[in-house]
Order: sequence, then structure tokens, then C-alpha cells
Amino acid sequence: MGVLRRAAALAGLFALAWNEAGQAQTLSWEDGEFVSEGRGFSLRPKGRVLLDLYSTSGSQHDARNLAGRELRTLRGGVTGRIGQHLIYNAEGDFQDGEAVVRATYLAWPDQWADKEIELTLGNRLSERGLEGSSSSDGAPFLERNSVALAISPVKGFYGWGAIAKVYGHKWHVAGQIAGEDPANRAATRDTVTYLIRGHWNPIASDRGAVHLGAWSFYEDYRDRDSLSRNTSWAGHFNDQVQVSLGAVREPLHGDGYGVELGGVQGPIWSFLEAGRRDIAARGDHIAIDAWSLSAGWSLTGEPPAYSRRSGTFVKTAPARPLSQGGFGAWDVAIRYQVLDNTDAPLGGLGREAQMGVNWRLEDWLRVMLDLSHWEVDRRAGPYQGADSGDSLAGRLQVAF
Repeated sequence: MGVLRRAAALAGLFALAWNEAGQAQTLSWEDGEFVSEGRGFSLRPKGRVLLDLYSTSGSQHDARNLAGRELRTLRGGVTGRIGQHLIYNAEGDFQDGEAVVRATYLAWPDQWADKEIELTLGNRLSERGLEGSSSSDGAPFLERNSVALAISPVKGFYGWGAIAKVYGHKWHVAGQIAGEDPANRAATRDTVTYLIRGHWNPIASDRGAVHLGAWSFYEDYRDRDSLSRNTSWAGHFNDQVQVSLGAVREPLHGDGYGVELGGVQGPIWSFLEAGRRDIAARGDHIAIDAWSLSAGWSLTGEPPAYSRRSGTFVKTAPARPLSQGGFGAWDVAIRYQVLDNTDAPLGGLGREAQMGVNWRLEDWLRVMLDLSHWEVDRRAGPYQGADSGDSLAGRLQVAF
């Protein structure tokens, strides 16, 4: 509860908005947020709850055939503006029974010539690939793809640091310097990561757009004894189904890079992502490869949840939500992905074909269902050799 208490304290501090005469102003509630007179200050409560159900069957190993439920995310916080150019955000999350800091930062948006710029200090989601740069409340599947999960620095999706973004006509570029992730200090301590990503829409119209993107990162491990990562496969809950990397002894530094290609046309979207992570160790070199091909269709006619400004998936509102007598927004998605860790001495291989159905009842409420057929091949551990199975996962998502 410590993180949430700190977020509440921060909210209470910001809630004292002052006028030019130095007098406290009364805040009014408008469109889901508190705002001061003249709108010089605002505060919007934020929350996210992800309740997941899982079932795996078909594996030749009984221990992998599991079913269960998980409170994946319980997140709360506040966001808002102070004046015209300062955005604040403070969020806490529960992870494995502990409260951790998530998106907690200050951002300064401004204009530079005919472009938008944004400078951020704090702990914010990094930009790395299409799905890796997208928030979970807008992603089309329960889990991000193999590129986002495996072609990732040690720090993962978050990390304390600084971010600079520039938005132009049909393009944007983001650069970041980040250190440890407060949600995983033990694994990320004394690491420094440099990231850059950009996207471009060479063709864009009212009906659709073409997306081209590329990204890269470099990380310094700073005297680590070993490095390892087991990537969740067929869902987060079943940790018996993973694509292993094995221990990389005495790693020195690493880098990663990837490309994005795809687009949207009317209610249809499709994207290809591919990436590689290289780990340089004393006396060795490891390469990790991943790629993912996905596509989707909005059955109720809403435009795809794709932002041309940032080149990411975003949360969208249904045209006819249940609260207005409609049926919400329905969409289907398919994905095939591969993760190849076999360049490592004990690295494994994973393949997965998925189909997802999403029902967004309101802009803040979504029900998701994913069905996947997976294959894994391990060189070490309790499940050596090739294995396959099927997994069914569902989610109730509340995000505001």
C-alpha cells in the first residue's frame, strides 16, 4: 500500500490550486476530472484492473496442463496538468503481492517550429516496437508479442530516466536514457539503457495509413555475473510453459533492434514485427531472434485502435456503448509468432498461433478471449524436448 499512499499524498499536494492573489481555489468536477477556475490546474483519477482466467491442455507433461485465475493488475493513480506546459502522472501497481511504482513522471509538452516536442523525467513506458510501446489497455491480445517480450533490455518496459519525443507530420521520434525499474530492482540494479524509436506514415488518408517503424537499444550490464530470461509462452499464468534462454555467464553489454511494417485500411489492420537481441559476454556472443505477424478486423465498424501520432495501439471508445443502448465494439484478431533462443547453449524455441476476440462494452470496460496453439522445444530443465498444447485465456479489463 506504500506506493498508493504516496500517490494519494501527491494528489493531495496538487489539489491545492492557487490563484494569482495566492488564495486557494475551489476545484470543480468536469468530464471525469477536477479542474480549477480558468483550468490552470487539473486532476484526473486513474485506475486499471485486469482479472485473468487461464486453462492449458494437450501437453504431454501433466504439470503443464494447468487452470487458474490471476489478478494480473490492480493499479491506481492520478494524472493532470499544472499550467499549460506541465503534465504529472503518478501510479502504483500490485505485482506478486507487492506494491510497486509504475508510470510516475513529469512531462513538458511544447511547440518547436511546426513540430510538437515532449520532455519527460521519471519512470515511463519505454518505446520499443509497436506492441512494446503500447499500453495494455489498448493492445489487441492479453499478452504483448514475442518481439516485445524477448527483444527487451534487462530493465524491461519501464525504467527511471529521461525521454525526449518529437512529433512531426506523419512521423515521430523518441529517445530515452533509463536506469533501473523500481518494480524489479534486483534484476535491473546498476544497468543503463539507451533507446531510440521512430515511425513514419508514408501514406495516410481518411480511410487508412501505412506504418513503417524502427527501433534500437544499447545496455551496459556493469559487472553482472550472469544473465538469463525465460519468456512466458501461451500466457502469463502458466510458468511451466516458457521459452528458456539459459544462463549467459559474465555478460558485458547488449543491444537490440527491430523493424515494424503494416497498416490500417477501414476496419482492418495488419502488422509485422521482427527483432534481434545481441548479448556480448566474456568469451561468447548470443543472438536472440523473434518475429510476429498479426491482423485484426473490427466487426462493428469502428476504426482500428491505432494512433498515427505515436505509431501504437491505443484505447478507443465503441461507437454504440451499452450505456447508450448499443452492443459495444467487437473485433477479432489473429497472430503467429516465433521466438528463437537456440543460439544460446541451453536456449529454447517457441512457436504460437493465436486467435483473439475482444468486446469493448464501454470505453473503460473490455472483455477479452484468446485461444492459442503453442509449441516449445527445451534443451534443459524438467521438460526437455519438443512439446505442444492449447491454451485458453480470458480477461475482464477495467481501465479509466
